[in-house]
Parts: sequence; C-alpha cells; structure tokens
Amino acid sequence: MKKYEALFIIEPDAASERFDKVKNEITDNIERVQGVVSECEELGQRELCYAIRHHKEGFYYLVKFTIEPNEINKVRDRYELSKDILRFLITSVE
Repeated sequence: MKKYEALFIIEPDAASERFDKVKNEITDNIERVQGVVSECEELGQRELCYAIRHHKEGFYYLVKFTIEPNEINKVRDRYELSKDILRFLITSVE
C-alpha cells in the first residue's frame, strides 16, 4: 500500500450546510476500495485566486490515506463526479 495526501476545495455552500455529509463521502470513497484514512484536517475557508464554478471562496480539507496504487484512479473518478467538490489534488507521499 502506498501513502497519499489529497487536498479538496469544497463548495462554500456545501461546507456550511452539508459539510459532514461531504466529509463522509470523501472518506467513504477511499474506504470503499480498501483504503485506510489516517488523518483528516479542516484548513478553513479561503479566498480563491480565480472563480471556480462562480465561487470566489472555498473550504479547504486535507486527507492523508494509504491505498493500493491500482485503486487510486477509482477514487479519483468518484471525486470528479461530485458537485460539492470544486477542485482536488491527490499526491503520493514518499
């Protein structure tokens, strides 16, 4: 299993109203493919450099996890379909 970090920018409306649901979706997607979430950190709401889907702010959320490298694309595909996630970045940790 390999270690990864994922940084999510969540839609500010979702962060205020449905934030717990979005957080659970994020971790459930990892655990669904036998990944293990080791740490989650809320980094707060920040102003974006440019508007994403007409939003000038977003809520940043960091997740550290381990998963088999061949399963990472399944996780990535699910996040791309989410309407509440404006952007995300998944990087491997050495």
